[in-house]
Amino acid sequence: MKPLPSRLRIALLSAGISGVVLAAFGGVMWVLIYNMRMEAVDREIRTLGSRHPGLFAGRGNYERLASTFEFTFGEDFTNHVILLLRDATGRTSYASPHWPKALDPGKLDLRLEDNPPSSASSFTKPNLAASPTRTESNGSGRSGMGRGFGMGRGGPPQDVAFTKPPKFFTAKTTASAWRFGVLGNDDVTLVIGLNQQEVEHELNQVRVAFLLTLPVALFLVGLGGWVVAGRALRPLKAIADTAERVTARGLDQRIPESGESPEASRVIQVLNRMIDRLEASFRQATRFSADASHELKTPLTVMQGELENALQAATPGSAEQQLFSNLLEEIQRLKNITRSLLLLAQADAGQLKLAVETVNLSAEMESMIEDARVLATDSRQQFDVKFEPQVWVEADRALLHTALFNLIHNAIKYNTPDGKISIRLNTAGDKTVFTIGNSGPGIPAADQPGIFERFYRVGRVNTPKVEGLGLGLSLAREIVRAHGGELSLKESRVDWTSFEVLLPRASRNG
Repeated sequence: MKPLPSRLRIALLSAGISGVVLAAFGGVMWVLIYNMRMEAVDREIRTLGSRHPGLFAGRGNYERLASTFEFTFGEDFTNHVILLLRDATGRTSYASPHWPKALDPGKLDLRLEDNPPSSASSFTKPNLAASPTRTESNGSGRSGMGRGFGMGRGGPPQDVAFTKPPKFFTAKTTASAWRFGVLGNDDVTLVIGLNQQEVEHELNQVRVAFLLTLPVALFLVGLGGWVVAGRALRPLKAIADTAERVTARGLDQRIPESGESPEASRVIQVLNRMIDRLEASFRQATRFSADASHELKTPLTVMQGELENALQAATPGSAEQQLFSNLLEEIQRLKNITRSLLLLAQADAGQLKLAVETVNLSAEMESMIEDARVLATDSRQQFDVKFEPQVWVEADRALLHTALFNLIHNAIKYNTPDGKISIRLNTAGDKTVFTIGNSGPGIPAADQPGIFERFYRVGRVNTPKVEGLGLGLSLAREIVRAHGGELSLKESRVDWTSFEVLLPRASRNG
């Protein structure tokens, strides 16, 4: 599986981490908002219970309490508040007429725990200063502790203290959810239920708003991560682009300085200094190869002339004549090597000069095939040649002859005795195609990537050693590339190997 680009990975990672953080933050905020809302509801229940503590003595007062709530909450009272009152024996003294049938009071946990005396004052105390307990006669001969206390004709209200700790819980039905508060003392237990429909509606709005904004926030975070990653990786892209342009012919390329990041700037400076050293070393090596090849030409030419004269002066058939002949062959071989090295050095430096002219490649191939047949006479190799007539190219005649004849010579050298050599020359669109193959043992798969490297020799098993330095294919490829073409290994198997040369076709015939 192909890995994702670094920029996309950073953007996705930013969005993922932000999503986890936002989800955790949203969860925490949801719990806080929910608890705060429940606390507000609980305070409202506690306020409703403590606001009228004296209304729990008779049925008329219960109804008056319900009327008070109805006056407070309006027509929505029956859907908003429900009441239930129990005495010390657990008997229900009063229950709202609209108490939901799905909520069975007998199944609700309405028990209150006893409150320690030290903490009894922590809840609702009677406000004796504001509403003092009336024990004296009120003119009707009745005590203030009698039935007449309350909001009406019995006199001023008497405070009742809810001495037990309150309890709050939520009960749900299929139609709605209710928040209950249980308040009371040793004599009475008051249960007040508030409808949570509005509360749940508010909480649902908060939840929906969060869920709707979360994808937008993650998209913006991912987009920000994409932009930031692009800016952070920009120096790396510049380094990669420059590195692709740095070749033997492009060692003058340098990575532009980046002021966005000190770390990236330091890496760029180090790489530029490294390229400086590579360029200096390469130019020195190229200059040495070119100079050495050029300087060797003169002494080799002198030695060749002297050996030719000595060969002519030697007695025919003598040992001296054989020696001079062998030395002359070695001199010729050294001249070919120095010429190849000089051409390769010029190609590396981009200074391979071409004397371009319109060449009839078909005619050139005929002369090369004649020379090849002479070289293959002893090995009795068979030639299968097919040319298109009048195939023209724009090329340096001598250099192109060198490249193509190197391929033909290799096909003869690495072929089997009595083997076959196939040569094809044709055109395909705007390309000239030259293909040469032989029935040799083939090139091992492990050696195929390195056959165009200089001085590379293919290690063939059970094959006689063939003389050569491994410069022929490398030189041929450089010459073909200098002409705007390409040389490649087309096929190699046990009994067949073929190379293909593609050259631009001439726009006009000579």
